[in-house]
Amino acid sequence: MQRKTQVSNTTAPSLPCAWPRAMRPPLAALYIGGTSGLIEQLWRDGILPFRLVGGVRVTLREDLDKYSDRLEVKTGKLNEPRQATLARRVAA
Repeated sequence: MQRKTQVSNTTAPSLPCAWPRAMRPPLAALYIGGTSGLIEQLWRDGILPFRLVGGVRVTLREDLDKYSDRLEVKTGKLNEPRQATLARRVAA
């Protein structure tokens, strides 16, 4: 008799069932589809407000929604490749 082994997918991030009201950079980044570095850059540039909770910076879900709503909607082809991208293509 063979035992069945259960395979779990550990590479996919687990998403919360309900998003918390205040989020630290990793979760805030996941919420808007960016990176933690993007969230911290938006804080430094004063584009995204933050609050201190126990000495830790967090962003409210509502502020992330407002930021996302302000982003320009784009369709079609993105801008032409930059010179650095073209140089990498030639070198490859």
